[in-house]
Amino acid sequence: MATNFVQSIGNLTISMIHPLLNGGVPTTIKNIAIEGDAIDTVQLMMNSKIIALLGGDTITLTNTVKAGKLTINAKRGDGVIANGDLIAMCDLLQGLPDSQGGTVIVNWTLNGAQQLKTFYAVTHESHPPLKLAGNDLPNYPCTFNYGSFV
Repeated sequence: MATNFVQSIGNLTISMIHPLLNGGVPTTIKNIAIEGDAIDTVQLMMNSKIIALLGGDTITLTNTVKAGKLTINAKRGDGVIANGDLIAMCDLLQGLPDSQGGTVIVNWTLNGAQQLKTFYAVTHESHPPLKLAGNDLPNYPCTFNYGSFV
C-alpha cells in the first residue's frame, strides 16, 4: 500500500539586518515567490575529507567550517529598501564597500512547528542587474556569502 504524507507549510519570513541598509533596522524581505525554490544554500567547504593510504588505511580530516552561499529568489519590487525590495538592497550593497556584513534570519512553519535559521557575516556576492520577461515576473537569484549559521 502506498504511503501518503500531508504537511502544513507557510508563514515564511526572511529578514535582513545590515548596517549599510535601512540604517541597520531589521527589514522583512518582500516579493518572494511561493512557487519553486525561494531559498537555497550550499556549503563552501567539506566538513570531512578522507585521505586514502597504501594498504587500505585512511586518514579522515574534519573541521567545523559553516561558511557557505545563500541564494534568495526574489521578484523586483518597488525599488524601496525600507519596503523590503531585495533587488534594491543588492543594487546598493553592490556599490558599497562592506567591512561588517549583515545577518539574515529565516523563519518558517512546518507542520505547526516554528523553524528558525540565522546566517551571520552575510555579504552580497552577486545578482543580475536586470531581468525582463514577457508576460511574467522573472526571478532574481540574489546570492550572498555567509560566515556561519545557527
